[in-house]
Amino acid sequence: MHPSDLVPYGSLFAVVVAIVFGTLTVRQWQRARYLSAAAELVHTIQNEQFGNAIARIVELPVEATPDWIRRDPVLAAAAYTVGHVFESLGVLVFHRVLRLHLVDYLVGGYVRISWARLKPYVESRRVDLGPTFGEWFQWLADQLDAHPAPGKGEGAHRAFVNWRP
Repeated sequence: MHPSDLVPYGSLFAVVVAIVFGTLTVRQWQRARYLSAAAELVHTIQNEQFGNAIARIVELPVEATPDWIRRDPVLAAAAYTVGHVFESLGVLVFHRVLRLHLVDYLVGGYVRISWARLKPYVESRRVDLGPTFGEWFQWLADQLDAHPAPGKGEGAHRAFVNWRP
């Protein structure tokens, strides 16, 4: 075999290497994007404003009326803060920037509890502000209920008791 006979194979080899390298690079970029989004999620929910707001919302009784929330400016602001964060998460899950189960493990309980307490308020605000108010917050809560992460029904402390590092 003459060395010039190997030239087509060299080109083919270069193309295959480029495809493999490109595929690995795209996968690495997707993983980096996913990890960055997850870190941003944690950063978003670990601040004083959100902490104070979520504390107020989870302490609301489920039967709290929309007027109850409207009459208390601090509570109304807490509803907007919590709603805005969960609205943003809903959009990120929808566009698959964040995985639904990751969001469920991190804040799924808070989303479910908050939606149960704020649903009447959000629906009443839609009368004045339109059907898109809180739409992604509701969508996220609905998706978490429809597709819960494994173990969510019993809690991580029970579901993953046999987990080992």
